[in-house]
Amino acid sequence: MRLVAPFMRRRAADPNRLAGEGGEVAPPLFDEALLARLRRLVLLSRETLAEGLAGEHRSRRRGASPEFADFKSYSQGDDFRRIDWSTYARLDGLFVRLSEVTTEFDVHILLDASNSMDWRSRPDVPTKFTYARRAVGAMSYVALWHFDRVAIAPFGEALAPRFGPAQGRARVVPMLRYLENLTPLGPTNLPTALATYLSARRRPGILLIVSDLLSGEPNAISNSLRDLRQRGWQTIVVHVLDEAELAPELLNDGPKGRPRPAELVEVETGERLRLTPTDFVLDRYRTAVAQWLEDIERVCAAEQVDYLRLMTDWPFETLVLRLLHERGLVA
Repeated sequence: MRLVAPFMRRRAADPNRLAGEGGEVAPPLFDEALLARLRRLVLLSRETLAEGLAGEHRSRRRGASPEFADFKSYSQGDDFRRIDWSTYARLDGLFVRLSEVTTEFDVHILLDASNSMDWRSRPDVPTKFTYARRAVGAMSYVALWHFDRVAIAPFGEALAPRFGPAQGRARVVPMLRYLENLTPLGPTNLPTALATYLSARRRPGILLIVSDLLSGEPNAISNSLRDLRQRGWQTIVVHVLDEAELAPELLNDGPKGRPRPAELVEVETGERLRLTPTDFVLDRYRTAVAQWLEDIERVCAAEQVDYLRLMTDWPFETLVLRLLHERGLVA
């Protein structure tokens, strides 16, 4: 049993419904106010990773698009139709107009759909799976709105049928419906899912891994991240956690000073462990989790992977979008 497996004693029977409200159906993943904010964002990349011509991102290449970039002196072989005659009249020299060539990005998203994601510590916060789908929907919406190509691949032990590759604003609604209809898939194996997905793709792009990373120790994914870096992928790890996974005392509702016995359930294997969360046990847990998080960040930094941690009790529409701005993932 992994030490960081979530406490499941209070897991809601149906995460798609709001507990304590008479079975009322939970709000949709996305609302129009959020979508309106997303339309104003632009997905960023550290490098120009694609060679297409249909996107809205500026490329380092120069070409014949309408967007003016610069002048250069005319030389043999240049297209004479690009000579700027007004500049010739002023400077008595031949100059060629250069312009930006726009590119689209290939955005690939691996979404953890394992049972450990289908959990929340209390009924007034979304499950990790719901929160993760909102994050995936936000990034996909931004990409599709600006004509990038998007593919979303849920995974458990293996990859599930994916959405895309899709491109263009007409694909936004099908993408949102796809995410809303996703269901958990059981156990998870992130390294295997990554290897399977990459084996069928030769051209690198932007890869988002959205997961709680409860799939072995951090070093287990270091080889996968190294392979991504060596192949030229820009990788972003979005780590989704519930606050009780970092502060398990929040689940101890016994009288003050008298911890109530609890049962840990490894939701993907069914293993169970009964214990009494004394101060000593909780201190050991917090120490182990802090080391786990430090190791994850260390592995990501070593492989030049952007790391972003999201907590499910954070207000998505404000804090998460601000974090995406601060990390340079959107503009």
